[in-house]
Parts: sequence; structure tokens; C-alpha cells
Amino acid sequence: MAFDGVTLYHLKEEFQNLLIGGRIRKIYQPEADEIRLLVNVGRENFNLLLSANASNPRAYIAQKLKENPHSAPSFCMVLRKYSLNGTIIDFSQHETDRVLEISIASKNEFNEPVIRKLFIELMGRNSNIILIDETRKILDSLKKVGTTSSRYRQILPGRDYIYPPENNRIDFFNLDEKSYSDLLIEYKGQPIERTLVQGFLGISPIIAREIAFRGGIDPNLYVSDLSKKQSQFLFQAFCDVVSEIKTRIFPNIIFRGRDMLDFATLDLHHMRQEHRIEEFPSVSVMLEEYYFRRDKILRFKTHSANLFHQLQTLLKKNKKKLKNLHQDVETSHKNEKHKLLGDLITANIYAIQKGMESVSLVNYFDPECGSIEVPLKVNRTPAQNAQAYYKKYNKGKTALVHLDEHIRETTEKVYYLESLLNNLEQSTELSELDEIRHEFVHSEFNKKALTKEDRKKQTPSKPRHYISSEGFHIFVGKNNYQNDTISTKMGTAEDCWLHVKNTPGSHVLIIAKGRFITEATLLEAGTLAAWYSKARSSSNVPVDYLEYKYLKKPNKAKPGMVTFTTHNTMYVTPSIEKIESIEVFEDINE
Repeated sequence: MAFDGVTLYHLKEEFQNLLIGGRIRKIYQPEADEIRLLVNVGRENFNLLLSANASNPRAYIAQKLKENPHSAPSFCMVLRKYSLNGTIIDFSQHETDRVLEISIASKNEFNEPVIRKLFIELMGRNSNIILIDETRKILDSLKKVGTTSSRYRQILPGRDYIYPPENNRIDFFNLDEKSYSDLLIEYKGQPIERTLVQGFLGISPIIAREIAFRGGIDPNLYVSDLSKKQSQFLFQAFCDVVSEIKTRIFPNIIFRGRDMLDFATLDLHHMRQEHRIEEFPSVSVMLEEYYFRRDKILRFKTHSANLFHQLQTLLKKNKKKLKNLHQDVETSHKNEKHKLLGDLITANIYAIQKGMESVSLVNYFDPECGSIEVPLKVNRTPAQNAQAYYKKYNKGKTALVHLDEHIRETTEKVYYLESLLNNLEQSTELSELDEIRHEFVHSEFNKKALTKEDRKKQTPSKPRHYISSEGFHIFVGKNNYQNDTISTKMGTAEDCWLHVKNTPGSHVLIIAKGRFITEATLLEAGTLAAWYSKARSSSNVPVDYLEYKYLKKPNKAKPGMVTFTTHNTMYVTPSIEKIESIEVFEDINE
């Protein structure tokens, strides 16, 4: 979600309550596009984070702090020169746009009191942080904008500060019936959602959909198709939302299943039916949690991309090899015909002359004794032609023995690579990714020399931990190292172990603790096994389950590879609803 004007309005209110009167004791620049101010208010210190990142521009009071560089960049030095030890006297928002103004009282070089302003423009790729003096001249900015980038507005030291262009959009706090009517006339050829986003400062698509929802109107309906009554409903809904923005702050993150979708500081009624809403005590806490999780997901994707590509390439290569091996088997099975031709030539050796290109012979092995055309080499004697066919037959027979072994080995490789890919897709933490990478570099597939870092022993991460509806603890492995831990160290003879049949997936363990494991718990564990496997999107997935004592890990077996006997099979159809209904165990010590 874009950092919209509604979020900034509520964030400004929060800053005013906490930071007015605070002194700026430290200024850091941990990233090229990020500033952190240490603000002292009474006996409390607050870390005010201001980011002009093109993908995730944001501002909030931070608890999770990044490491600072050894030497401060030039913009950070300018901020320290003009703002260090200054007092924050006001936070304001330019109309309802995404521009936050911080007024800082300090002294100039003549020891005279002055008020400088720090502008934080949270506008996607145009985001910026700009320091201006008491005459509204720009002292410096995080990003410089010259005439080649913008003819309307240059952001350079010494230039007058100009607000970002509003494009005739309206401050939504100043909405009245006349401006609303004028807006509908201007945007009559546009859908309602787009009209609200383009017509008002600070309204994001999700807020526009909420307004339409409260008015009982489809957000994709064109303005020209609105009836008079619908137009009134929409206006009233807009007024209700604006009133709620002024009187209530509701910081929340929106989830679909366990996937984080969006954040808002407004109670979004249209998202409640099919989504999970997680509330937070303040806007800053909500924003920090949202961006922390989002950054973690992006970092994980970045770190895993190379490994994912390597595994995909190896899997494709081995699948192609397996296909070719099966084709070779089919070819080898045709070698019986070579033996037949050799036998027929031998039986009719005196009727065949050297130099013949082919000969038609009676097939004595055919009950109907039909004729068969036998190709011959003109430069060979009949005996040499027969020996050539026997040689082809014996070669194919020998190859068939070796092909079976190659097919078995290649099938194991394909299964193992698929298991690594499945583990990679299921993982969410960088520590789990490190385990998968560690496993890969120590496997037969890695042809590069191991680095010093690769040789270090991995600290094992913890598997997923669930509680069944009847109170049984269920553990689910996220990668082959975790699967090994579950299958060799965590269980006792009475526990129950589960795995999807003949498909890469997580090892699942139900801890019995002296109790009889019921059918309901078995089904829940089976659903987890199916969900965290390659067969996640299938129905009637076969899941093997057995007592832990029948499980064995062969010597020198790859991580995650086990054998078992005396098992039963259940069939389950996994779904996100079933998975979410199973309680996740939260370890307070983690």
C-alpha cells in the first residue's frame, strides 16, 4: 500500500503528542535514503525514522535500529550543522498531501533564534527529505532534482522551496457539496475509485474502495452511471469516512491467510469479511511491524533467487536425463529383434551370398511362418552379418542392466532436488535459507570448493510447531535438516510420523505423551503434511502414517531421506482454511 495522506495525518497526530518540545540529540544516516533522529523528550529518547526509499517511503518512531556507517554522508553532516540540539516545535501536514513538515527551533551563526523546517515528501520514486531555512531557501536535500529532471520544481541548495504539484486535487477535509458536484462532472467518464484517488489529495485506492463500500456502490462503476440517490449515498459515505479520520485512529495490518497484504489507520469494513485484521497500539508500531516483515520478505527473495535458479537448472537437467534413460530402455527392449535376425541368418547361412543387400527369410519362430526381410551389409559374409546382429543384441542387453541403475540414481536425484525446491518455497526465515544453502553446497551437486563460511557448522533452526484441536503437539519440518531432527531425535516409539506418499514434503511428528492419538488429530497432522508438500494444490493427497519405531534412516543417506515399514495411508485435501484453523504454538522464549 502507498503511504497515503490518511496514514500521514494520523502519524502527525501521534508525533505531536509524543515529540513536541523534544531536542534532537543525534542525527544518523544508516542508509543512502534514510535518516534517523534521536529525539530527547524529558527522560525518554525516541528514534524518529524518516525514509525517502523509492519503494517504501515512510516515517515512524522506530524500535528496531540499523547499524550506522563509520563516516556520515554529506546530507547527514548538513542536518547536524543546522538541526543538532534544535527543539522540535511543530509537526504539520501540507493540506492532506503526503508531505510532513517538522519545524525545528535552533540558532544561526549569529546566535539568533531561527526556525528551520525539514520536509519529508513520501511520494514513491519522487520521495525526498529537504531542509529549508527561515526564508524558505533550500539548504540541502537527500536527493537533488535539477532542470533536466523537472522544469517546474528544482530541488537544489539556494532555490526557493515549492510544494509538490497538486494537479487540481482537493484537500478532503475541505469537501463540500459544490466541490463534490464539480468533481463528479469533471470525472464523469472515470470509475468511482479512480475519481476519488485522482480528485483528492492523499486518498489511496484502498480508502477509495472503502468509501464506495460504505456507500453501497461498486468502486468500478463509472461516475456517469451514478443515480442521484447513489451520488448522495457516496457523498454521505465520504463525509462519514472523513469524520472518522478526524476522530479515530485504528492502526491495523490486513492479512489474507498468513500473507500480509496491506496496512491502514482506518477501520476498513470492506476488508473484514474475507481478511484477518491485526490491530496495533500505535501507528508507529504498526508501520514498523509492516515494513520489518515486508523488508524481511524482500531480503529473503533476493537471497534465495540465486539458489532457486541453481536448483531449477539442476532439476531440469536431471529430468531431461531421466527421460533420455527411459527412451534408451525402450530402445534396448527392441534388441530381441536383433537376436531373431541373427538366428534366422544362421539357420539359412548357406542360402545367403556375400554382397546381398537384404534377404527374405522364413521366420521359424512365427506360428504362421511368415516371411521377414533381413537387411544385410554387402561387404560382409553371412556369418559376419549374423555376428553383427548378435553383437547389437548383447550390447543392448548389457546396457539394460546399467540403465536400471542409472534410472534409480537419477530418480533419487530428481526427488532430492524437488525436496530442496519445496523446502525453499516453504521457508520464510533467512536462517532456514542458510540451512538449505549449507545442505546444497555439501551435496554432490555443488562443484565449487567450500569456503570457510561453508565449512562452519550450522546452528539448527526450529521446525513449525502446532497444537491440535485435542491438545497434541505437532511438529512440521521446513527443510531437510529440520526433517532429520524430527525423524531421528524428537520422537519416541509411541509417537506418530507422517509424510506425503512418494512426493517431496515436510516430515510431520505427533507427540503422543502416553495418550492415544485420535483420528481428528491424525487428520489435522495429515493436512499439515499435505499442505507443506509439493502436492499442496492437489485433492485426495495420500499421506503415509506410522509409529515412530518403524522409522529408520539408512547409513550415508542424504538429509531428509528415511525408510519405513508397517504403515497406513490416509487421503486428505489440504486448504488454507484448514491450516489456519490449527493453532500455532507460540514459544515465549523465542
